[in-house]
Amino acid sequence: MIFSIRDLSFELGSVLLEGWFALAARAGCALLILLAAWLVRRWLSKKGIPALLARKWHFNGTPILLRSFAVPIQRMCTAVGVYLAAASLPWAIPGIAKLLLVCFRLVMTLLVCEGLYAASDLADLLLASCSPEIRSNKTLCSLLDTAYKVLVIVLCVAALAQEVGFPIGSIVAGAGLVGLTISLAAQESASNLFSGIVILLDKPFSVGDWITVGDVEGEVIDINFRSTRIRSLDKTINVVTNSKICSSTVQNAALRTMRPYKFNLGVTYGTTRPKLEQLMKDLQTMLDASPYTNKGTNIVQLANFGDSSINILVSAYLLTNAYAEFLQMQNDLNLNIMDIMQADGVDFAFPSTSVYIEKN
Repeated sequence: MIFSIRDLSFELGSVLLEGWFALAARAGCALLILLAAWLVRRWLSKKGIPALLARKWHFNGTPILLRSFAVPIQRMCTAVGVYLAAASLPWAIPGIAKLLLVCFRLVMTLLVCEGLYAASDLADLLLASCSPEIRSNKTLCSLLDTAYKVLVIVLCVAALAQEVGFPIGSIVAGAGLVGLTISLAAQESASNLFSGIVILLDKPFSVGDWITVGDVEGEVIDINFRSTRIRSLDKTINVVTNSKICSSTVQNAALRTMRPYKFNLGVTYGTTRPKLEQLMKDLQTMLDASPYTNKGTNIVQLANFGDSSINILVSAYLLTNAYAEFLQMQNDLNLNIMDIMQADGVDFAFPSTSVYIEKN
């Protein structure tokens, strides 16, 4: 027999029922409890929760919690109704009441964890005081969301284990030793992870920037928690670990407004002074008239006398930070210099060696 009928009684005011009538009365009470739970759940879904969501709350996390717990709260009403209805019945099997209580507490714990898991947007509130660039960083938001969900899952497992009687203290101690062992074995990975977080928070560069890290130069195409991917000019993908980036000097060309255009122009030693002066004057005029250069920073001067050439310093700052545009501007300026050299009758110098043969 599942239900106990012997010595069963049901008393309501002056009414006293025994036997099968008492069992029927308790079953009727159980059905009423289930009906009440269903009505409460329906009211919450139709009016209660929508009314709470429509209000304005001072704490930004309140609407997030209400939305995440909307479904779990309704399920909690059903769980409470089923538990109270089942507990009101006269079970004859020993330990049923205790089993029902344990199952009820497990279900309620799962529902609470379900609501907290769905409230992962709470992690974004940690960045509320940060700059818009950091708040809009998808990688960092993904990290916080994942960390929050993992924490909720760990707490949920611990709470469930505690409910069923597992020794949580021993498990936590063992997990601590395992974690220590893993952390010692994965120091480099941990260093890359924390370096990745520093890069995302400090933002020395972003995806799309042209940077130089050590001997690697190129466009940043991806930033994750272990490494940064950089596409060089020849389309090679360089994977640089975040710890190496944090320990190196990073040159971000995207943060500057201009790019330097500077080199030594070598002309032959046969060039006369009037030609040199005319050449430098024409080069200065060309740079000053060019729409590519920042006016006031153009320099054309005789720098030094090399082994096989007279070196003229040509220096300017081009008004772009995009590498492709810089190459095009540099190309146009170099062609203009060639035209000026030809017009002024000055030749480019090139390395040469003179050999003297002694006649006996």
